[in-house]
Amino acid sequence: MSTLLTTQSPTYPDASDGGILYELGLKFQATRSGQISAIRYWKASSDGGTHIGRIWSASGSLLASVTFTGETGSGWQQQALDLPLPVQANTTYVVSVNANGYFPITHSGLASQITNGNLRSVADNNNGVFGSLGTLPTSSYSNSNYFRDVDFAADSGTSTLSKVSGDNQNGTVGTALSEPLVVRLTDSSDNPQAGVTISFAITAGDGSISNTSATTDANGQTSTVLTLGATAGVNGVSASAVGVGTVNFTASSNPAVGEGITLFTSQSPSNPNVSDGGASYELGMKFRTTRAGQITAIRHYRSSGETGTHTGRIWSATGSLLASVTFTGEVGSGWQQEALSTALSILANTTYVVSVNINSRFPSTENGLANQIINGDLRSVADNNNGVYGSPGSFPTSSYNKSNYFRDILFVGDGSPPPETGELRLSPISTTVAINTPVTYNATVEDEFGNVDISATPTVTFSSSLSGSFSPSATVTANAGRATVTFTPAVEGTGTVAAAATSFTTVTAQLVVAPSNAITTENSKPGTEAWKITNQAGTEIVGYAGATSVNRGGSLPIKVSMAQPGQFTINVYRLGSYGGTGGRLIESLGPFNGITQPDCTVTDPATRLIECDWETSHTLAIGSGWTTGFYIAKLTELATERQSPVWFVVRDDASTSEVLFQSSFTNHLAYSNYLNGVSNGHSLYGFNSLNGQAAHKVSFDRPFSQAVNQGGEFNNPLRWEYNMIRWMESQGYDISYITNMDVHSDPTRLLQHKVFLSVGHDEYWSMEMRDGVEQARDAGINLGFFSSNSAYWRVRFEDSSTGEPNRVMVCYKDPLAEDPVAPTYLFRGPENNRPENALFGVMYVADEDIVYGGYDFVVTNSTDPYYANTGLQNGDKLPRLVGFEWDAIINNGFSPSGLVKLAESPCDPNPDNIAPYISGASPTIAHAVRYTASSGAKVFATGSMQWMWGLDSSGVGNPRVDARAQQMAVNVLADMGARPLTPSPTLIIP
Repeated sequence: MSTLLTTQSPTYPDASDGGILYELGLKFQATRSGQISAIRYWKASSDGGTHIGRIWSASGSLLASVTFTGETGSGWQQQALDLPLPVQANTTYVVSVNANGYFPITHSGLASQITNGNLRSVADNNNGVFGSLGTLPTSSYSNSNYFRDVDFAADSGTSTLSKVSGDNQNGTVGTALSEPLVVRLTDSSDNPQAGVTISFAITAGDGSISNTSATTDANGQTSTVLTLGATAGVNGVSASAVGVGTVNFTASSNPAVGEGITLFTSQSPSNPNVSDGGASYELGMKFRTTRAGQITAIRHYRSSGETGTHTGRIWSATGSLLASVTFTGEVGSGWQQEALSTALSILANTTYVVSVNINSRFPSTENGLANQIINGDLRSVADNNNGVYGSPGSFPTSSYNKSNYFRDILFVGDGSPPPETGELRLSPISTTVAINTPVTYNATVEDEFGNVDISATPTVTFSSSLSGSFSPSATVTANAGRATVTFTPAVEGTGTVAAAATSFTTVTAQLVVAPSNAITTENSKPGTEAWKITNQAGTEIVGYAGATSVNRGGSLPIKVSMAQPGQFTINVYRLGSYGGTGGRLIESLGPFNGITQPDCTVTDPATRLIECDWETSHTLAIGSGWTTGFYIAKLTELATERQSPVWFVVRDDASTSEVLFQSSFTNHLAYSNYLNGVSNGHSLYGFNSLNGQAAHKVSFDRPFSQAVNQGGEFNNPLRWEYNMIRWMESQGYDISYITNMDVHSDPTRLLQHKVFLSVGHDEYWSMEMRDGVEQARDAGINLGFFSSNSAYWRVRFEDSSTGEPNRVMVCYKDPLAEDPVAPTYLFRGPENNRPENALFGVMYVADEDIVYGGYDFVVTNSTDPYYANTGLQNGDKLPRLVGFEWDAIINNGFSPSGLVKLAESPCDPNPDNIAPYISGASPTIAHAVRYTASSGAKVFATGSMQWMWGLDSSGVGNPRVDARAQQMAVNVLADMGARPLTPSPTLIIP
């Protein structure tokens, strides 16, 4: 019995696509006929429910199925079929097991074929299949491995002799190869056969072997050692077993003088036997050497189906034929080598082309020459046009996908030291950091194509015009063409870092050292992942805060209710980067004696307003030294260790930070339907309200239902705001935090900052918010909307039933409901006539209802400064950064002047979720835009709710971090006057 997957494990063992149910499968073949006795799958730890395994024919016929019983919590599960299923050799089948919301995944895990014994996956660029439950899965995403498998036994039959190791080695004439030639003998069930005699014989060249016969050991293996002959060229050895068959080994014997070498060593073609309709070609490779010397032979990898005569040729870079030789005595397939009648002398650091014709079949590895290959003095040319072809006998100049056709030479250096060539380059060329923040510098020796010369070993001396220290030292000897140091600046200011080496021009880079800000100081402290909710409470413990935000030095009431009276603790965490942990423990409080608070009640039946009049369980004393930010008070019931979060923001009202980050608490409130420990009350939405009846009023005086069940991630701050918080703080941006309730109560606070950010899901605005943000823009404050569907609904606020101001949010939505105070309907509707695109440049048009889905962000106007240093061109895509709601340009007469379209992305909306008042616009297109207001303020809108997942994807199903999106965000913020103090090394700060 054998399985296909053995030691493999998923990169993401507990992924989810918003809870969608799928049939997930894998296409496979057996090299022998046999029987499948069981189905296997890797269970995600969060995936509950019943699982059924199925075997399908390639055309979709269901051949067998079985329901899994006695499953463990996670990892591999296996269930025997009632009757073994016979399968045919070399025939494609599909094994699938349903997933009930969660599944393991390794992206591109089936891009290449996996083989174990007689089983192999199908590498057809469409494996790792998914579909609807109980149906043949046929769709594929990124050739992902979902870890579905079978237990297979081959039918009895003949034994198999196979090569284990030692093939295609290179060595010097007259020397023994470094690795023995190892073979393995197995029976039809892939079991090793011991005690069988294997015969070895020389088939090519004048080498010798250590033994001409040997018996297999307990592992079915035996070996011989090949000593290469005195003549350079191909050496061959056969291994055979009576009644079984023969396998052949090939080795290349290189001249001893000058240590003759080949460029290719262990490389082998991914497609060894390609045919382009039987066409014949001249196939070649461009190469260079770091020292002068001689080419003594030409080599090529021969396909098994290739026939006819082969001629090797060496050309100059301009097409002059310098040498040629006809191959004789070619052996089967694999590497062939033919000595030149007269060695060809070549110059150092000069481009040449080696080519060998093919008559119908050839080896190929696409993109095999995309990057430079180096062996000793030899290197391929990575000029984006290597792997060349042309008509037989002519100079090849065309290239397809930088393919490696496995043409090579045997080169002997003349013994002189290679000259120092190329340029010394230093990176990063410009960066801004906080004082005492280490910066890593790399000095590299590169050729004219930008390839690092790994043979270069100059001694590089680093220096800086600023005071500081280099580590490990200011003088470093390059290793493989690269010298690396870390410089820690000890003073503030603008200066340079320089790198100097003998025979090279000194290079310099700019370094700006800025004072540390509160965010960089805070994130340098030890972090923890303990802020995460790992044992979600339902009714056991819940709570809410007396305000959405509190200024440093203030106090915040926390109101807690327990299903059963008992003790609980409060651990307060601040969220950020903290070295990737995502949070820091600020203080631990308790234990406290908890009570069961009175039931929340419908205090206004006409509007379905639910309020909880709970007493304060503990008042948090916010230290004057607490850093502004997004905080979690993690409530833990000690009896069950169940946990529930209370979210709040700590402000710094005196801050003049560059960036003001708004958390959209009104949006969290709009979706919350909490009622007495469960999510079955009323929200502003009918879909999750009791009896489908939406409320017109919702209260902050009750727990967020999102904190009770962690469902509905479309309205959770940890899904839409946390990732951008985490990324911006990792980069050291100067930020302070508020909620949109703070914008409502005092919008003038925006005037203290250069940039105002609204991120993610920011749907509910009061008129005070809308007016305040527009007034800030008109006063020159820059606005960044990394969001969509923003300012869609107009709301207003009322006092709570106990007289607390702004604790009740009112939104009637339907004009027929007639809000008696103000038109709390759509901003774009005729009652308000304030379309959102007048502020953002775009406005909401549609959505798809799949949280972790998404569509590609398609670039337009790629020469715009916001795309600087990204390498993006028109039509390029940032994968899955558009969704789940998106905005578009609307020609309604309200668009700002000078609107620049940065992206136009095709989408597929849910037809039930098309927004009103978008006449003339297509809901199937999303736009990203920017414009400059008459005040000089810069306004940018992604037009997508999930664009920030390209910056950081922590906790995101189907991660999609993209360095190009990160560079774009840096460009946007820099244009608005905000620059990172601790940027990632790959980022270029304008």
